[in-house]
Formats: sequence, C-alpha cells, structure tokens
Amino acid sequence: MEIHMEEAEAALAFRILRNRLEDLRVEVRHNKNSEVKDYLKYKERILGRVLEKFKGVDEEAHKKEYKG
Repeated sequence: MEIHMEEAEAALAFRILRNRLEDLRVEVRHNKNSEVKDYLKYKERILGRVLEKFKGVDEEAHKKEYKG
C-alpha cells in the first residue's frame, strides 16, 4: 500500500503517530494484565515501524502553511 501526502500532511501525521507511540508506552508501563500488555507492546512495535517510514519529514512543515 502506498499513501501520498503533501509535506504538511506528512509532518502532522508523523507528530500524531509519535504522540500515540508515547501514549502506548505509558499504557504498557501501567497495565497489569499481561495479555493486554503483550498486545500493547505488539501495537507499539507496529507503530515504531510505521514511524520509520517518515524519516526525513520536516516535523514543522505543517506550521508553514498556517496563516493565522
């Protein structure tokens, strides 16, 4: 599957996904159920792989178009 994005779209998607990865890490640390914890770690690995595909994205690109 391929997804084509403008620079601003990719920057914002990257930031959102990175924040979600940070949230997942907190969930893993605080979860006591080993089955749920294993599933969260699985999701964390997948999200890490997705974020690797955003290498080279200008994280601030989404701000450049804003005219507020």
